[in-house]
Amino acid sequence: MNRPKPAAGILIVDDDPGLLRLAARALEREEFSVSTAASSAQALQWLQVNQPDLLLLDLKLQDAQARDVIAELAALNRLPSFIIITGQGDERVAVEMMKSGALDYVVKGKDFLDFLPSAVARALKQIEKERKLVAAEAALRLSEERFRVALKHSPVMVFNQDAELRYTWVHNAPIGLPEKIFLGKTDAEIFPVEEEADRLTQIKTRVLATGTGLRHEVSCTFGGSKHFFDLTVESVRNLAGQITGITCAAMDITERKRLEQEVLHISEMEQRRIGQDLHDGVCQHLAGIEMKCQVLQENLQSKAKSSAAQAGQIASHVRDAIAQTRSLAHGLSPVVLQSDGLMSALRGLAEDTEKLFDARCRFVNDSPVLIHNPAVATHLYRIAQEAVTNAIKHGKAKSVEINLSATADKMILMIKDNGVGFAQHPASGKGMGLRIMQYRAGMIGATVLLQQQAGGAVVLCFLPKTANPPPSATK
Repeated sequence: MNRPKPAAGILIVDDDPGLLRLAARALEREEFSVSTAASSAQALQWLQVNQPDLLLLDLKLQDAQARDVIAELAALNRLPSFIIITGQGDERVAVEMMKSGALDYVVKGKDFLDFLPSAVARALKQIEKERKLVAAEAALRLSEERFRVALKHSPVMVFNQDAELRYTWVHNAPIGLPEKIFLGKTDAEIFPVEEEADRLTQIKTRVLATGTGLRHEVSCTFGGSKHFFDLTVESVRNLAGQITGITCAAMDITERKRLEQEVLHISEMEQRRIGQDLHDGVCQHLAGIEMKCQVLQENLQSKAKSSAAQAGQIASHVRDAIAQTRSLAHGLSPVVLQSDGLMSALRGLAEDTEKLFDARCRFVNDSPVLIHNPAVATHLYRIAQEAVTNAIKHGKAKSVEINLSATADKMILMIKDNGVGFAQHPASGKGMGLRIMQYRAGMIGATVLLQQQAGGAVVLCFLPKTANPPPSATK
């Protein structure tokens, strides 16, 4: 049987020299490292320098009682784990010593030397178990402290929810919301906007059902304002592997979204300015050049017909340049500032698509849909433009329909085609157009859905009425 071999070994303290020698030999045969002391004074002197794994201490020494030795070692902070050696008839006192910290006691008798090695092995096994437990507790406390410090200085909101999606623990709640208002409640009971609460619940329910973590950008309205979060959701399992809830981390990205929207707004404004400059400046100059070429052609007609023909060709090239410049200007600034500008721009998109591609494209609009914010209208136009281009270039569609409609609570932009649909697993680097559509939709509070259907695909964009307030509501 393999025995553990302590680094400092075992110290036996007994004032019977014969028994001390026999006990040491019995333990050495079992490959324990053994030291001996014949008195309490000798033991205390040895223990001031050495630290054994286990002390075997006689209950009654000639120069001291065991309890006195134990008390003195404890005061010096030099007390190792110990076993009491006692004579027959002193078992009651030995039991009292165990209440003071002894691991065990061994009675001097005819089986003493046979029983001693197994008692020592059992005690050392218990000591090793306790050492591992202490080390594990220390590691756990260190881990908890690191986690506490990391959370204390982190701007991320971290929280747990149970299997019913009720909050059980919240750290770093959003500004203005005390952490206690979350506990025991669901998202539907906390956040006032039903669509936002439903979106959060759908994401978390999916993680509970599949066990697969998810990461999404979500929005939540509280304190009278809308906030955006980068939300990561992971499942929590018990020792049996069963999902018992979720852990979530939410980074507030409201300021980042505001800055992104501002950058996009500036970009769109700059594009609109360049488009207007091209239309009002370059096109006018080119128109003037064309007129001069026409006058020159008429003047040369009777004098030099070949030169007149060249002047006519120059005028034709200038007209082509004017057409291309106007087309470029329209592409840079497709939506006019009036609230019905989106309908006009989408109608123009359908007409231009038929001219540029070998495909049929029509705009369907049964009743007026007014978009009061030019920036929102521009984003919707770009979403439609991207969807139409994807349908023809990647979906190989020969027919595309752009549909703009509205209900009592939302506006719906639909682009339907008869192509091959979306790739299930786009190659690396592909799918940028789809991501751009979803990004633009997120900037204006809209939602983009992609649907595969027999004989084509559908891109749906839903804009809530709250994201398109009439001018009077914005004052």
